[in-house]
Amino acid sequence: MIKAFIITLMKDAWSLSYAERCLQSIQDTESDIEATLFNATTPETIFPVAWTWPSGKKITCEKTNLFLKPYKTYDINKRIAAAQSHYRLWQMCQSMNESIMILEHDALFTNKFVTPINDNKIGAYSINDPRGATFKSKDYHQKLQEGFNNVPWVAPQNIPQGLPGHSAYVITPWAATDIIEKQNRIGWWPNDAIMCRQLCDWLYVYKPYFTKTQGIKSTTSK
Repeated sequence: MIKAFIITLMKDAWSLSYAERCLQSIQDTESDIEATLFNATTPETIFPVAWTWPSGKKITCEKTNLFLKPYKTYDINKRIAAAQSHYRLWQMCQSMNESIMILEHDALFTNKFVTPINDNKIGAYSINDPRGATFKSKDYHQKLQEGFNNVPWVAPQNIPQGLPGHSAYVITPWAATDIIEKQNRIGWWPNDAIMCRQLCDWLYVYKPYFTKTQGIKSTTSK
């Protein structure tokens, strides 16, 4: 049984209600998951980092040669807080020395989760239905076959492309170590951008999907 952590704004009744729905869906699908709520980083609790993702103009990153486009973000501290929530869980995965599942509060299980058999090349994989969860989501979905897939190209290959929604995925300790190193070395990016196919050849997507998003508004872009 895998341990899962649901990133939740503990003092926010709205966030808690969706996280509890996520927990209930784990029970309803009888998934092999031991899930707990994880207190999200907030703008008030962020720690200082070298944030290098652009907030104004588009840029080409000198360290990766990837084309970076600003996100729609009214409060950059919310974007940093979201990245730090995932980062803290990567650190937890590293210290626990076991694979964990990372869920955002809007994840909802639609099928029973049983850990798929995989090999050592897979460091992290999405379990989320991309439809409605990422840009060009229909193209993303149509390019996936059953089983483990490389992250599909749905945009030019100099644009970071990763897991759909980044809201439900499993990560191994060695991949957590690698992405922590990249975040620290390259400079801090949003979690769904730093964990991209171009930088992480160990990144995969699994189909059939186990989760979908609940279709709520992002807490980082508003």
